[in-house]
Amino acid sequence: MHEILSAINDKLIIGGIFCELSKAFDCVNHRILLLKLEYYGIRGTFRALIDSYLKESYQRVAIKNKTDNYYSNWELVKHSVPQGCILGPLLFLLYINDLPEVTAKNAKLLLCADDTSLIVTSSSPTEFATKLNDVLAEVQEWFKSNLLF
Repeated sequence: MHEILSAINDKLIIGGIFCELSKAFDCVNHRILLLKLEYYGIRGTFRALIDSYLKESYQRVAIKNKTDNYYSNWELVKHSVPQGCILGPLLFLLYINDLPEVTAKNAKLLLCADDTSLIVTSSSPTEFATKLNDVLAEVQEWFKSNLLF
């Protein structure tokens, strides 16, 4: 927030990109998440615990009405972090924690669970447009490589 107020005081051009990522919880790839946890130093027993927490979960769809019940086959869950518990948002934040590195030179990033905001500032309209386009391309590439598209 300080950067925004400073940019306003300096009479800079300010733009924001606001990403609402609520469905992204369902797209978190377990393999990528575990690799990122290891990168952040989460190893050994705790990593094995997280691995077992994510593995071997199954789900199916049930459609029920007054006369009939229909069920899909049970399928292994390969993506998603659990929602409705304290660990889900934490794992999601660890999953997207490297996004600020991607946009660091062109934007300030604010991460808050499934809401992500990118703030771009510049003194020149031409530079602002270039930065904004660069940020959009960087974010799109990051989402694609992390399977959140």
